[in-house]
Amino acid sequence: MRINLIAPPHPDASTDRMDVPLGLLYIAASLEKAGHSVEVTDLTGGVPWDIEWADIYGITVYAPTIGVARKIATKCRTINPDCKIVAGGAHVTHLPESVSFADSVVVGEGELAMVDLAEDYPDIKKRYMRPLGENLDLYPAPAYHLVDIHSYGRMIGGQETVAMLASRGCLYKCAFCAISLKTIKRHSPEFVADQMRYIKSAYGINKFHFQDDSFTSNKAYLQRVLDLICPLGVGFKCLSRTNVDTDDLVKLKKAGCDLICFGVESGSQKMLDRMNKNTTVEQNFTAIQVAKAAGLRTRAFFVIGFPGETKETIEETKRFIEVAEPDEYFISNFVPYPGTDVWNNPEKYGITWMEKDFDQYYQISKTERGGATISTDVLSVSDFIELENDFRFWVKEKYNGEVFFNRLLQGA
Repeated sequence: MRINLIAPPHPDASTDRMDVPLGLLYIAASLEKAGHSVEVTDLTGGVPWDIEWADIYGITVYAPTIGVARKIATKCRTINPDCKIVAGGAHVTHLPESVSFADSVVVGEGELAMVDLAEDYPDIKKRYMRPLGENLDLYPAPAYHLVDIHSYGRMIGGQETVAMLASRGCLYKCAFCAISLKTIKRHSPEFVADQMRYIKSAYGINKFHFQDDSFTSNKAYLQRVLDLICPLGVGFKCLSRTNVDTDDLVKLKKAGCDLICFGVESGSQKMLDRMNKNTTVEQNFTAIQVAKAAGLRTRAFFVIGFPGETKETIEETKRFIEVAEPDEYFISNFVPYPGTDVWNNPEKYGITWMEKDFDQYYQISKTERGGATISTDVLSVSDFIELENDFRFWVKEKYNGEVFFNRLLQGA
């Protein structure tokens, strides 16, 4: 059985080739273990659409890439008119009916579901869902060998970086988040260290980007992972909530953490409460200060335009940035992704209009601004665009006119 797993380009993104398509590499590894011939075709970065013949094409779909995924499916059918098209990914999990171009969809985690689908070929079902167990070590490591690992743009300290996962899932319920896995599944600390050791040896890469949403959430687990990473002499970046304690931050630095990223989201307590962040402005401020004191570089992520945003709350976020002084910050427009509480309950958030053209569901584009996808009872689309333009201009001025995501490509 020949299976081609395809990562679509994101035409509107500021850059779409930062990290390896990790989800597809996990799926590919499970399919290879089951005896199938697998190819991963990554169409990001403006590469030509050189798609090889296959029996099954699996296409990852995000909300803003539905249009391009449909075009990819059409091309696949010209290559093999008898092929089966399978769609999966976060968007498909929450809105499977939106991918009418697919013969089947995978809902949730794809590894075992795609193996089941391949075994059913050619008489595949319309939908597959088969969650993984909590011990991720039971499943194969990502098939990094199926992509050019050196062709991706993520850098830490000017050095190429590889994406990896220690865990999956998140226990929190932020209103803007569509993560469907509301539990935590983990690789063992030994697995994590072994993967880093393997990548360093096989590819000569010494920097790692942990994509975990909850990398620091379990203190005992984190401490064991860091104990095993420390002797490897590697560097890494990770995402953390702001309830991480001083001991963990100090140990992160000692283990080689180059950059810790906090999902601050807003400098307004009103907006944090509306987002269901379960954090406070003071807690966010303190986390940045303590992390910097531990010697870590800090990056703060912010979301602007969440329902309830006003000129006054935007000004509070500006003041937070000025006082907290994170080393880096990144601004995303709010997007009501399917599966979020906002998508499911728009009236609860005072939304009077919601964009249904998913091509507009991008958070920051090559034009240095994001899509405007909602109107609320306190802020119209035109009002938000005016606030966004002012805010992004203020951000640029703070960086002496440099565009922030260009700095990201050159640094971390």
